[in-house]
Amino acid sequence: MTREFDVELPGGRVLHAYDTHPDGHDRSTVLWHHGTPNIGTPPEPLAEDAERLGLRWVSYDRPGYGGSTPVLDRAVGSAA
Repeated sequence: MTREFDVELPGGRVLHAYDTHPDGHDRSTVLWHHGTPNIGTPPEPLAEDAERLGLRWVSYDRPGYGGSTPVLDRAVGSAA
């Protein structure tokens, strides 16, 4: 089951994050960087194969998406 949590950042911002195996330190970790527009939920269609391969997905909602606080004066292209 995917754990969702918030990380408090400097200046009061929040980064909303996801971890499919919070205690899975013995698993290879895949960092999922979602496209635009989208949120960081790990891709459900790949969950079965990821489990079979022993993978752990870690991801986050980019600023201004989902549960993450937007960054003022930041353009969509700044993530590139």
